[in-house]
Amino acid sequence: MPKVHIKGLILQLLERQPELWDFDIAKIVVEEYQFADLGYWVGAVRVNLAELDAGGLVQQVGEQIAQATGKLHYRYRLTAFGAQRMRDTGLAVVTQ
Repeated sequence: MPKVHIKGLILQLLERQPELWDFDIAKIVVEEYQFADLGYWVGAVRVNLAELDAGGLVQQVGEQIAQATGKLHYRYRLTAFGAQRMRDTGLAVVTQ
């Protein structure tokens, strides 16, 4: 079965779990797609999250600076608009 595109997978993850940190989402995406270049794909997932946020499908609900790296991380959740768009496009996996 073909895999859903990365943005679709991100939305599905946030549909299943109310809030997730960007690094948790990136870890799941990298594992799901078996990407080899972890650094590149973590950055790519963060760009996808920023685009989904700009489009109003997800929303940042928290932030923290990682002690080990000094990088800023964000916590996201699916918006009502994002959930509706998922239903409209057939991406929704949770039935309501």
